[in-house]
Amino acid sequence: MEDDNNFLIELETVLDKKKADLEGKELPALKETIRLFTSAFEGIYNLFLKKGLIAEDPYKYEQKISDIKPPSTDIVVDSEKNHAMSQRLSVYDSQLDFLNNFYQFSVDFITIPRIKKIMLLIKWIKWDRISEASTEINTKIFAEIVVKITQGTDQLSIKLLNDSLTRIQDTSKKIVLFLKVLSEYQREKYKFYVRSKIIEELKISSNDMLSSPENTLLKIKSNFKQLMGNAVPFYSELIKEIFTEDTVPEGESLKSELLKKLKIKEVKSEKKKEVSYRQILMNSLKILSAASTPLEQAFNNLVFNNSLIKEKTPSLGDKFRFWIRSLSGTKNEREMIEIDTFDERYSRSKTIQLNFNEYLDSGRKKIRLLAAAGNKLSSSYRKLESASEESVLKFLNQTLEDVSLITNNLDPVNDYLKSEAGRDQRKNIKGVKIEASSIKNILIKANQKKHEYISRIEEKEQLKKLGIL
Repeated sequence: MEDDNNFLIELETVLDKKKADLEGKELPALKETIRLFTSAFEGIYNLFLKKGLIAEDPYKYEQKISDIKPPSTDIVVDSEKNHAMSQRLSVYDSQLDFLNNFYQFSVDFITIPRIKKIMLLIKWIKWDRISEASTEINTKIFAEIVVKITQGTDQLSIKLLNDSLTRIQDTSKKIVLFLKVLSEYQREKYKFYVRSKIIEELKISSNDMLSSPENTLLKIKSNFKQLMGNAVPFYSELIKEIFTEDTVPEGESLKSELLKKLKIKEVKSEKKKEVSYRQILMNSLKILSAASTPLEQAFNNLVFNNSLIKEKTPSLGDKFRFWIRSLSGTKNEREMIEIDTFDERYSRSKTIQLNFNEYLDSGRKKIRLLAAAGNKLSSSYRKLESASEESVLKFLNQTLEDVSLITNNLDPVNDYLKSEAGRDQRKNIKGVKIEASSIKNILIKANQKKHEYISRIEEKEQLKKLGIL
């Protein structure tokens, strides 16, 4: 009996310390991981809506949520799949919003029944087994929608979808692990209260448990509500675990293992290694450097087209323009040209004045810069390698912006040159559309890698705030 009391005292002590650790570290980490999970899901959900693969629920914001309840898992006929999945994903999105913004993340609140509900919500879709062959209806329909995007031609959407799925698979596993740790604590806390409030109160001995386990269980059940209160569920499997720990020959070792499992592992204070994502930045630069080849070809085509125009016999109108320029002191070379270009920031076309020679010079400089940035033997690459991540990111941002501006003007400049060519020369004018398209694809890939870097840095900062890193 004294051994039982000593065990209860020690168990209460480790449970109190475990609770403090859960409140201080585990639950904040769980909440942050759920936020990351939700963010990844919202990226997928909004993509589905944007692509018209599901419909927006008009009653979404009229729902009143007071508790976690996963969407339906009922079978759906083919003709109702789109409507059903639209509604279910809308409910799922709302449930995650409730979990993130209105749920109470405390040890006392997240009891065993609530852990089960959160677990069911996270596992509502089998994120690690998304397949059209899934036997789980929601996972199957979700996979069918995913395939419609991955088999399409929108590479940016495919990349966004794959990145979000990878993130959601990773975070869902972490959430499940967090919940298992919390569940272990709640199970042992439950058993502690049964021991101290019922078994002690009713003076139930280990002999009673061994000789008449069923009658002892019934005795506990009949007194359970009176001693534990109406809010606490009766878990026969956990009470049977107490019987096992108190009656089997290896019971003492089971109790020792239990205390060992609950004890907080003391971590030696070592200087934490700073996680670096520099390689992601350098990979973005490497991808971007590939733009030097199509950009050089495009500029060679512009120079060739310009040389064709210079060979054109000047018309009366050309001679008049040259005469006007000579009067104003302007050289007769083709310097200032007027082009129509598309401003992506404001989604509109605009007419600008462009210095043709300066455009060629800046383009050639950028070609040399890109080539050097992709050459590990160059001094430029070595400087970037030794520079701070902030400096490399700043250089990358500026280069992306410069190359994008140069590329956006390629077609308009070439259209101008073509308009200036004589009728017999136009058949020899070289195009730049293929090169411009190649560069734009490279820019998309380099930007994606850059955003991966930024996302990782933001995640690291969040984990630092939580004391995890």
